[in-house]
Amino acid sequence: MKHKHKFETLSHPGITSEIMEHGIQAAEIRKCESCDKQTIFLMTRHGHWVPLFDETESGANDILLS
Repeated sequence: MKHKHKFETLSHPGITSEIMEHGIQAAEIRKCESCDKQTIFLMTRHGHWVPLFDETESGANDILLS
């Protein structure tokens, strides 16, 4: 059963100048309070937090592209 993740921050890894050149301002490792899933969130230069990996599940209608 799917649920909406409610993430809490575990840590703030350091950001190098090379990464900042690509528009990343900060990073956080977060964990869901109910399922313990951990993921990395990045803050863009516009101040938006986005997950590093897209969490889409494959479905029966998906097409595998190679």
